[in-house]
Amino acid sequence: MVNMMTFNKEEAFSLLKSLVAVRSYPGEEEAAQQVCAIWMNENGMRTRLVTAKNGQPNVIAEIDNGPGPALLLNGHMDTVLAAEGWKCDPWQGMREGDLFYALGAADMKCGVVANMLVARELARNKHLWKGTLIFSSVTDEEALSMGAHALMDSGLRADACIVTEPFWDGAVIGAPGKILIQVDVTGKAAHGFLPWEGINAGIEAARFAAQVCSAVPEVKHPLVPSSQTLLSIHAGSPQYVITLPEKASVLLTRQIVPGETRDDVLSKLRAFADSLQSPATFEFGVRDPFYTPWSFDQPDHVFTRAFSSAYQRVRGRAPEIRHWVGITDANVINGESGIPCIVFGPRGGNFHQCQEWVDLVSIPVVCDVVAETATAFLQG
Repeated sequence: MVNMMTFNKEEAFSLLKSLVAVRSYPGEEEAAQQVCAIWMNENGMRTRLVTAKNGQPNVIAEIDNGPGPALLLNGHMDTVLAAEGWKCDPWQGMREGDLFYALGAADMKCGVVANMLVARELARNKHLWKGTLIFSSVTDEEALSMGAHALMDSGLRADACIVTEPFWDGAVIGAPGKILIQVDVTGKAAHGFLPWEGINAGIEAARFAAQVCSAVPEVKHPLVPSSQTLLSIHAGSPQYVITLPEKASVLLTRQIVPGETRDDVLSKLRAFADSLQSPATFEFGVRDPFYTPWSFDQPDHVFTRAFSSAYQRVRGRAPEIRHWVGITDANVINGESGIPCIVFGPRGGNFHQCQEWVDLVSIPVVCDVVAETATAFLQG
């Protein structure tokens, strides 16, 4: 309970089941977003739909309560594709005690539910705060973050944001960005029995791929973790032919830290390719999605203090506030738009796997922390 605001586990479960029951793969979120919007409207919050570039709508509700700061509560409605091996229907789910197994239950429809419930209670208890509370359920986070970009491009402005991704033990205040690099290698075709007459693009691509992660290691940052790895390498024709591959490609994903740019990365990769003294040519390009790193490492900021105090009161201990390796919409909201972000949400597991689960008990706890953070921050 936060003052007069009460959050109920069974109500949260019922609402979560209604969202989980509607498949919402990236590019297919509209039906689930309509469920969210209808509930918000029926509970006294006027919503508007803002269409992203993928043709799918974000759900936005702005609760105005006079002059004061603006706080954004953000979550995403899309899920990854259902993996093989589910022990239950991934959209109907299965409850065992306080654990609920379903696709998107943890990542992150439980966080959307928490934001819906908090928004309703704040709308009912306007005497506890002043300013503007903004609710957003966005699309496409699991793909290209088109929903978060549309949210920021819509002109929405906020002074702080809580992203209710399932980070339960503490909170996240920063993460690396990401760059996806495609390397196109061009050699020279020749008869497969006369390889010396050509340049095998597959072999030259393999030389590059085998050494690139050690030759151009990720940048180490004192706070922000990072990684990189090879995602794919392709060469030759899918049809069987006795011909040296003239074309090959390598796909590399690399997380970037604050201060590191795409030009820095491409320059290092080109220099490494040149050092191979390959007879083939290498061309480098950046594919979507590109994410900017973000960091909100300001312990004395009023937003950080409000969150830490609320977490301490509700959970009985100070939060572990840290940077994390995962990409979220905070990379857009903070990394590109500069809005201070804290990522915190319900307890869950088996993300992007079958038997994904959420602890239903944790949802009201998150609601309490978020609601108390909101009432403290939204005081002008």
